Amino acid sequence: MWLDAFSDTQATIYTFPNCVATADLAGDGDYRLIIADIGTGTIPSKLKIYKGTGLQSEVTLQDVPTAVAPMFIDNDSPRLPVITVGTSEYIYVYKNLRPFFRAVLPPLQINSVERDIWGQYDSEETLFELLKNLRSQIGMSALTLKSQHLLTLPQHERHSFLEAHKGTPLVRKNIVTCLSTLRKSHNEDDALACLVIGTENCEIFVLHPETFTPIDEAKLTLTDVPVFLSTAGLFDIDYTLTCTTRSGQLLIGRRGWVSPLLSLSKPPVGVVCLDTSIIVALMDATINCYSDKGSRLWTISAVSPITCLHRVQLRQRNLELVAVGLHNGHVSLYTLSGECTDTISFNEPISALYFGQYGRECNSMVCVTQGGSLHVKILKRSADFTPELKEKGAGAMTKLQIPKKTKLFVDQTMRERENSIVMHRAFQRDAFRMKLATARTLVHVLNTKQSPIQESVKLSAEVLGLGPSFVVRIGVMNIGPKSGVGSTGISDLALFFHWNDKFYDVSPPIIHVPFLVPSVEVKFQAKVESINPNGLADVIRVIVLRKKQAQPILVAMINMPPSEVVF
Repeated sequence: MWLDAFSDTQATIYTFPNCVATADLAGDGDYRLIIADIGTGTIPSKLKIYKGTGLQSEVTLQDVPTAVAPMFIDNDSPRLPVITVGTSEYIYVYKNLRPFFRAVLPPLQINSVERDIWGQYDSEETLFELLKNLRSQIGMSALTLKSQHLLTLPQHERHSFLEAHKGTPLVRKNIVTCLSTLRKSHNEDDALACLVIGTENCEIFVLHPETFTPIDEAKLTLTDVPVFLSTAGLFDIDYTLTCTTRSGQLLIGRRGWVSPLLSLSKPPVGVVCLDTSIIVALMDATINCYSDKGSRLWTISAVSPITCLHRVQLRQRNLELVAVGLHNGHVSLYTLSGECTDTISFNEPISALYFGQYGRECNSMVCVTQGGSLHVKILKRSADFTPELKEKGAGAMTKLQIPKKTKLFVDQTMRERENSIVMHRAFQRDAFRMKLATARTLVHVLNTKQSPIQESVKLSAEVLGLGPSFVVRIGVMNIGPKSGVGSTGISDLALFFHWNDKFYDVSPPIIHVPFLVPSVEVKFQAKVESINPNGLADVIRVIVLRKKQAQPILVAMINMPPSEVVF
């Protein structure tokens, strides 16, 4: 059922399951493959972009990546996504394969006992023992990086470490542990999306798509560190965040609250959140399916330890599967009822899986092995994932599964038959009422002169700068005829700026426009200062007025870009 697109056994890619994705980075319909390579120690971590069968570009990362997620953060045209990469306490945003934005998680509070131990210790042995006892009380993640590094060193390396870091201050960073995206208000592929991150401080943040600042009402505080995160729904309407923690808890969260579903028997390997069910893979080589209420629906055992888990969506066939990567080099596909429909074999253990569009093929399977090989397979259009048809053969006749008519359906049909004339008249009456209300509104607009005056004036706007100081350049042109009977100039015009004083300060607020001759553009500029502490963006309106006349000639809205902030 699969075609071999290409295989690169010398790719030397070492990555995590959440560090592989595809996106239309150029807006030409040719999807690129995005892989965050963790490196080998001597080779640094890199963000690799594949196009077709070759490597297109590389971007060196500052630290080991946790996850990557392509997403749309604006409504500009053409529609181009950005690449978000979570590394250590930073979230890097790349646009057009160039650094565009960087958000920093705030540092965590240092334990007072740990601070006293570092300030008052007598010998290296005493320091090590005190830190070891403190680790057993509060946990390894609650210590600073300096203490964690010291506790992992052998005895002969501790003295050199203390001498080298004698004056280094204690810092406890808030590390990104998992990352995902959540569409904001629409479910299209190019819709605006929010970034969802889990941190080492047992928190889940939903970030604003434009400023990458946390949305307070969507923050979740957990009892353990989240390690796998899956999202479903829309942020503005209703959404669900499903995550598994380091200690083996399965949690489900919505806006402002989180609820533990159950405690898993073994540590998790991956989680997939569907519309009405949750699929979790565990380290005991089992795949478990739970309802959104926490009840177990089914459990199956794999033939080898599970290494990764990924959702497979076949939109053209309205079918959903789950791809499971195994340590023996197999990739098994299961239906939502727990039936294995297909198995793909490779020569090495699987480290990462991704199913989606690559190039111009909608159904592509990307597989990265633990030996560093890269494989891409394309699903045949004649592939069949229905187990019943495979058992009976291609020429077997099957009975259509027609659902039974419910009592509600029969009652509704009888009501429509008996009251068809009354229902049709009610529909016609409501339609005429809507047309009458529309006509009355149009007459009111024409009588009150609320529609703009038709003038041959063209307005163009351009925003310059990165913030918080911007320059708005306005171009005004008389688009009337150059010569002939209708040729005339326009005078007594003025530009008026209307803005929200909580976001911006514009100077000058009014610009007087000189006499405009046809087909000659006159440019003006105004200085805009962003005064919002969070760097949020808003709309500035430019109104073209004629002197001694209240009715505006032309109104234009300028969507201002956000200012960069560090939270």
